[in-house]
Amino acid sequence: MAATQSAVGNPPRQGALGLALVILALMVEGFDLQTANLAGPSIMAAFDITRAQLGPLLSASLFGILVGATLVAPLGDKFGRKRLLVIASATYGLLSLLAAAAVSLEQLAVLRFFIGVGLGVVMPNGLAMAGALYAGPRHASATAFAGIGITLGGVVAGTTAAHVLPIYHWQGLFVVGGVLPLVIAAIIAVALREVPPAADQAPRHPRGMIGTILAPSMRATTLMVWLMFVFIALNIHLLASWIPLLMKGSGLSTSAAALVTSGFHAGGVVGGIVASLWLRRAGWHAVAIFAGGAALTMTALALLPVGGVITVLLIACAGFFVTGIQNGVNGTASALYPPESRATGLGWALGVARIGAIMGPMVGSLASLAGLDRGGHFFLIPAAALLIVLVLATFVARRVGQELDHA
Repeated sequence: MAATQSAVGNPPRQGALGLALVILALMVEGFDLQTANLAGPSIMAAFDITRAQLGPLLSASLFGILVGATLVAPLGDKFGRKRLLVIASATYGLLSLLAAAAVSLEQLAVLRFFIGVGLGVVMPNGLAMAGALYAGPRHASATAFAGIGITLGGVVAGTTAAHVLPIYHWQGLFVVGGVLPLVIAAIIAVALREVPPAADQAPRHPRGMIGTILAPSMRATTLMVWLMFVFIALNIHLLASWIPLLMKGSGLSTSAAALVTSGFHAGGVVGGIVASLWLRRAGWHAVAIFAGGAALTMTALALLPVGGVITVLLIACAGFFVTGIQNGVNGTASALYPPESRATGLGWALGVARIGAIMGPMVGSLASLAGLDRGGHFFLIPAAALLIVLVLATFVARRVGQELDHA
């Protein structure tokens, strides 16, 4: 295959356009993932509820993502990933518009669950599609690079919320989160009419769904990958939810704490880009090195006084390494499986990761009860989890070697 070719029979322009549209679709998903969190205070005021009562609403989409990623996303391997990506984006966009008109917390929670199902379908199919658009040795890098869209979506959501919430309240943010996926679904449906076979095909083998990723030869590797996804998701959700609280507890103002958190996400964008470029050469070893860097950064945060420029820089470094791990493992995990089973493989990995996402805030609460939120010792918890990721990535690297794509 020529270096200028992005996929079999697929000109570079189509590959670049497809990758750009997948990144946009994932950026919109990253936006919608954050809407309920960002709109939380406005929802609490509108329905006169406490933070504890808001919890089920915030958890609803996580459970929806678990269902969507494990049970619905694998259908992309059978019926076509582009088709499922368009349908899921349009569906959760419409549901978000309906959520803006909800008149009770119960209605909102039910709608957020089904929005989560749609979100759980989009991510694995989008990542699998991005990798297939750049078949061969660039597959893992393209998959990892597409994952940057999720991080960018979180940044855009925060900026948008700052302007929308004061005027249009939580309903306005949900409307924006509904219109955007409808627009991107329409663009993908029209602009990517000729999706290359490698990116949008039914499985050639009858066991091309869950049976492939849990075949005896793949079972141990798949389970180790799932564990990595769980611990990475735990770290991301733990840090994203507790860094603002820790910074505010150290004496920073609310706005300053928000800026420090933005540094975490900004570092994540850079880390995601670096990881995607490095995967082609280093493979699973890149994931292990990023995990080691993240663990060292967390240890430094635990040992040094909280506050000041050093803390801000270390938190940005934490974002760099943690998001780099996530994007790296997206690409390398996808390349473990045959092309016709990659949406299934990523769907189950991302679905199982929801366990870590749910555990993250719970671990933070337990750490708070133990008094670990009063200083840097809190960061020893993510450091320990990241060391587990380092060990698992090293084992997987030894099992599968450096090869990032199937022949």
